[in-house]
Amino acid sequence: MSTLEKDLDPNTFIGISLPLTHGNQGFFDKTKTTLDQARSNIRNLLLTIKGERLGNPTFGSNLYRVLFEPDDGNIASSVEEAIREAMGEWLSYINIESIDVTTSGEYDNAVNVEIKFTINVDQRVAQLDLNLAKGDLSVGDGVTEATSFNEDTGEYEDADDFEVNPFYDF
Repeated sequence: MSTLEKDLDPNTFIGISLPLTHGNQGFFDKTKTTLDQARSNIRNLLLTIKGERLGNPTFGSNLYRVLFEPDDGNIASSVEEAIREAMGEWLSYINIESIDVTTSGEYDNAVNVEIKFTINVDQRVAQLDLNLAKGDLSVGDGVTEATSFNEDTGEYEDADDFEVNPFYDF
């Protein structure tokens, strides 16, 4: 069965969606298309700090190192370089069409990254959006209308979204 046939079959799952969350059809959310799995793989790679993964210390990206450096005005090019380096090494089957890095005018420490990509077996362009806060380890896929910024704590609050912080020990 080819990759395209698997993508078109609604009963075939390609992989699991990352980060790991509880799904409706089993314990983890699953991806049904190769593009969805590629999006999940990109997110996993870019949000993993090099040296964080046991047994594979070179896996990951330098994205957080770039975000925690003092801003010298070249944050966009540094972020793009970190993304291209990591994806070139680990996800060579993904072709990057464009990377758009913008800083939020509303919040000085917010960096928004939009990656448009294709994969070798499917030339449809997919997009991944990362909203990163410089100096903050919390990462989201976007600010929803239910999200508000609490100036007292310096954090985003979303009553509809509960996210487990992987750094807490339960």
